[in-house]
Amino acid sequence: MNTKVDKKELAANAQGSKKEFVACSNSLRAGVFIGFGLLLIIIGLVLSRSPEVVKEGFHVLLTSNIHLDTSSFDIIGSPGVGVPFIGSGILGIIVMVSYLLTKTEVKGSTIASAFMVMGFAFCGKSFLNVWPTFFGVLLQGAVKKKKVNTVMGLAWFSTALSPLVNTVAMYTVLDGTNTMAESLQISLVRILVACVVGMLAGFLIATFAEFLPTKHNGFTLYNAGFAAGLTGFLFFSFMRAAGIGHSGPSHVYTDDKDLLLASCLAIMMLYLLVCGLVLRKKDKAALGELVLARRKGCFVDQYGFGTSLVNMSLCGFLCLLYPFLTTTGHINAPVFACLLTVVGFASNGITLKTMAPIMLGVYAQSVLVGGIKGALSGAQFLQSGLSYAGSKNMVIAACFGCGMSPVVTEHGYLIGFLGAMIHSMLVPNTGVLHGWLNLYNNGFCLGLVATFFVPLLLQLMQMVKKSENRI
Repeated sequence: MNTKVDKKELAANAQGSKKEFVACSNSLRAGVFIGFGLLLIIIGLVLSRSPEVVKEGFHVLLTSNIHLDTSSFDIIGSPGVGVPFIGSGILGIIVMVSYLLTKTEVKGSTIASAFMVMGFAFCGKSFLNVWPTFFGVLLQGAVKKKKVNTVMGLAWFSTALSPLVNTVAMYTVLDGTNTMAESLQISLVRILVACVVGMLAGFLIATFAEFLPTKHNGFTLYNAGFAAGLTGFLFFSFMRAAGIGHSGPSHVYTDDKDLLLASCLAIMMLYLLVCGLVLRKKDKAALGELVLARRKGCFVDQYGFGTSLVNMSLCGFLCLLYPFLTTTGHINAPVFACLLTVVGFASNGITLKTMAPIMLGVYAQSVLVGGIKGALSGAQFLQSGLSYAGSKNMVIAACFGCGMSPVVTEHGYLIGFLGAMIHSMLVPNTGVLHGWLNLYNNGFCLGLVATFFVPLLLQLMQMVKKSENRI
């Protein structure tokens, strides 16, 4: 199915993986992202009206009943719109400091992990609820006698189940009725139980993450999201079976901040772009080699840190444009999270060339299915389809779906396009499986698609080829 050009790219990929362009020191790379965290804090302080607003905003943020897609902007309210930026920046700096203290290399997956932490600080994570699962992964690493710097990235990835910690610590009702507390129910015992549960979840995520790549053949970049989804599914099933209270989140989004939030994202991407252009003078690879490549692996090793930063910025700008290109999309907290996720993984497998067929696949599916749904209800097909294409779920699926980039790299644009269509149909329905406790729901869904549906598509394509050869 691949063309001659595709084969050349794959051959170049094999050769490129042997090269290492690491002229920038590890401390310099960490410093760039510490600067990114400081930029987020500065943006947050500028948007905040007073120290009192920041204080009250953090109190609400740290004690709220958060689940998948819960918007920090809307929990806190308009006066505290800057607080999530401050929280995200603090978390980003904490991650980078942890890398420096443990001598963890800042490249590829560890960069992606840091950006997922910062992104989901806008809809689920805080600098309090991330620690139980984090230490659970470190515990698993200690049991298996792994070096700390080899598990730090996964430890931060495991914070996908941060909502589990909040739910157990503050909103769980142990009365066998499966109802959730209406108000804050916090105590020392609940906090201790939440810490134990969170550490156990982190331990299981680390265990799942070790063998799952053999199941999905590396077709998804979000291996930790798949592991977190399975762990969340296990815990939620136990909670429901035991009658422990848990209910779905309240999805409330105000869409009156598009210009403000888009401007903040643009500033963040410009920071990465400028840093990349300055630092790429030390790189030996041409910028176009990466931006228009179909490659796998750590781009920092293959192309250099500066070039990777430029690619991260450009991929971020494309994700930022997508909601506006749909004409009905908006910028909100979940979109913030998925955009920063793509930016992080643009150092470890995502390029503009692999993003395009995936985004087109999600867009085509959403217009088609949305149009059919509208037509069945008596509305206009095209208008309904275009409206659905700009919905939160579909915008997120289009950006997060880029985690399927290895499929495009190895098997071409058509399989990536079809896989993205399947992903965008499934992902609105997978949150209920883990009780909305896994923030990386798209990663969980992509794991299912990569494990079951991509191999099915490949088998079907082989059958079609065989039938054509017979004819």
